[in-house]
Amino acid sequence: MALKNHQVIENWSEEELLQLPEEENDELEYKSSQTSFDKLKNKISIAASAFWNTGGGIFIAGVDDKGKIDGGISNVFGKQKIRDWVDQVISGVEPVGPYSIKIIERQNDQSLIGINNIILVVAFGESYIGAHMAYDKKYYIRAGAHSGPASHFLVEAIRARRGLDRPLLRGVLKKNDTKPNSEQLVVLALNNAVALDVQITFEPFPKAFEEHFKTDFPLQIPAIDRNNPFIMEISFFGLRDKVFGENAVKLVLTYSDIAGREFKEEHEIDPHKNLGPLKIGHDISEEIKKAIEELTKTINNLNYNLSKK
Repeated sequence: MALKNHQVIENWSEEELLQLPEEENDELEYKSSQTSFDKLKNKISIAASAFWNTGGGIFIAGVDDKGKIDGGISNVFGKQKIRDWVDQVISGVEPVGPYSIKIIERQNDQSLIGINNIILVVAFGESYIGAHMAYDKKYYIRAGAHSGPASHFLVEAIRARRGLDRPLLRGVLKKNDTKPNSEQLVVLALNNAVALDVQITFEPFPKAFEEHFKTDFPLQIPAIDRNNPFIMEISFFGLRDKVFGENAVKLVLTYSDIAGREFKEEHEIDPHKNLGPLKIGHDISEEIKKAIEELTKTINNLNYNLSKK
């Protein structure tokens, strides 16, 4: 079973390390205490890419290839604490997914961990974004006990599947179809997945909202789907600068799906860009219908071809 929760290692101690399986697998990767920090840096980056792209897993440094503690690694790298160093390494993976770090220290004289050494445990949770690219600009997947480069086809399949599985929301400004001098903020669902507990806000907060409406944000919307978009009157046409100011702002959407997975999206709202009339809901425009149909067709083809591999 794939590692869903990267926080499973929070309460780990040396006792849990003594119970590790004797072989690596698609969810466990071991690195010896003899691994140099230069190599360890690359291995962590590749592991992050591979585990995030294939369901999650745990990377452990300071154990041999049988999962046995072999002294541990230094608790510092130069003048950096090991946790800060690992955070810096992982930040180089694009994009960064969910992860947790556990530093297991020597507790007593019977410990197998050397003095001033630690065991580094990094758990990578299941990711719903990506695909994820390692330090060398390659995408990796986990296959058994090994992490290997993913083909272009697999990278596109990962992107397509994640686009289909998760709710896809987009925020736009549009003219009001029934009030020609009015504009609306519309948050559309672009696929069949339902977005639940949607929170809507702006960064920075629009100046016209600051005085009267800031306490009302973030807006709380129970659900948004293809047939039930969110619509809010936002300004009179031509007065966007009065509402948003002269510069673009970010529309920030946070929400979850029916499985309880949480997502966050940010879309630019530029007061100097206009959007023509757009029908939504049951009357969604032919352009968006066509785009969704093409996206669905492409994803289904990719999934079918992948299943034949």
